[in-house]
Amino acid sequence: MKPFRFCPACGADLELADDEGGAHCPNCERKWYRNMSPTAGAAILRDGRALVTVRAIEPEKGRIDVPGGFLRTGEDPVAGLRREVREELGWDIEVDDRDYLQAVPHTYGSEDEWVLALGFVARAPQGDPTPADDVAEVRWVSESELDGLDFAWPHDRDLIRRALEHGRS
Repeated sequence: MKPFRFCPACGADLELADDEGGAHCPNCERKWYRNMSPTAGAAILRDGRALVTVRAIEPEKGRIDVPGGFLRTGEDPVAGLRREVREELGWDIEVDDRDYLQAVPHTYGSEDEWVLALGFVARAPQGDPTPADDVAEVRWVSESELDGLDFAWPHDRDLIRRALEHGRS
């Protein structure tokens, strides 16, 4: 989310944000914060390999990604992850809170909006995925292939590596 320039409550010019990111309104005395948008992604495993997707849309079109996406306001991260994977791949994955592996702040898109990427390990259901229009391709990869892939966000490579290690333990 872009920093507020005007107070959403009264429309007055906001003062510059303080050290904690809060912009103060001198008119109505409210304080407005710029927060990261949360996302949830999954390293989906089957038979010692992880599923990755090739992005069909911007940002980062054509680059490697993990299934997942933005959480809705108030949405539980695991429920949001399941929803996103169902939308992208037509799958109901096996995942719960105990499968949480990482949280990484990073920028997203051409305007460098801040997001907080929550990463999980999940188990694939039987059958093949049915990619939606935002997924150009799906691939099953081994740990030895990870360094040769062009990931849109490096933390996704780390998530898959951790998930594969987690799956061996």
